[in-house]
Amino acid sequence: MEELRSTAILDREIQDDARRKAEKILKLGEAECHSIASDVTARVAQIQAQKEAEYKKSLDAYVKDAESAIPLEKQRRLVTFIDTSVQDALDAWFTGIGAEKRLNLLEHLLEKYISVLADRKLKVTYTGYPEADITRLVTGIYGKDTIESITCLTDLQAAEEGFTNGLCLETNDNSIRCRATLTEIRKDLLSTKRQELAEALMGGRLPE
Repeated sequence: MEELRSTAILDREIQDDARRKAEKILKLGEAECHSIASDVTARVAQIQAQKEAEYKKSLDAYVKDAESAIPLEKQRRLVTFIDTSVQDALDAWFTGIGAEKRLNLLEHLLEKYISVLADRKLKVTYTGYPEADITRLVTGIYGKDTIESITCLTDLQAAEEGFTNGLCLETNDNSIRCRATLTEIRKDLLSTKRQELAEALMGGRLPE
């Protein structure tokens, strides 16, 4: 009988020990699960923070590019507007001064070619003016016997030759060719006086 009680006590001790070990294992497992869960949560939060930082960086870059493009576009449109206004103003000015003053402008341009065209026989092509005016203009600068031939071009022919409203002088051996047209005068004005023309057109102050 004593032996049975000892066996029962031993069984209880074994069961109690097993229970304690099981509880310890469960607690360790639970702690480990909490640790893993915490690590996962922290990792997820870290990844989320990284992604948010990347998205914010991309968004900031996009906004910066967009904001920088607006002033550039504004400046581009302003430059285009001013250039177009100057071109239109030149067209109106050339028209408004009349044929005689336009011929005076062409005369000043022809005078620049004296050093290369003097004492040469010239073939003259022209458009936009009476032949008598062109003849007077050329002979007045280069001499009365300087013109070998003179030809009036249609607007289409002049455009094919690369000029409108003016004349072209070419030596009879075709070695030298000089143009005196409103196109050349316009280019010269825009090259040397663009800023002054723009300021004059804008009342002395260019818009910002």
